[in-house]
Amino acid sequence: MTIDLSGIGPGIFIVVIVVGLAALWIGALVSIFRRSSSMSGLELLGWCAFVVFAQFFGPLIWFFVGRDRYAAPPS
Repeated sequence: MTIDLSGIGPGIFIVVIVVGLAALWIGALVSIFRRSSSMSGLELLGWCAFVVFAQFFGPLIWFFVGRDRYAAPPS
C-alpha cells in the first residue's frame, strides 16, 4: 500500500506563503499601534490602511521607512 503525496507540495508552499504574509501584516499593525501615541489620527489611519491594502509592500515600507519616523513607546 502506497500513499500518493505528489499533490501536497504546492499546497504546503501556498500555506507557508499565506502564513508568512499574515505574520508580516499582523506584525506591522502591532508595531503601528505601539507607536500610535506619537502619530496624529490621520497618520495612524493612513498607515493602517496602507498596510492593509498594500498586502506585501505596505508592511515592508512600514518596517523599513515608516517605523523610524516615530518614537518608540516609553518602556
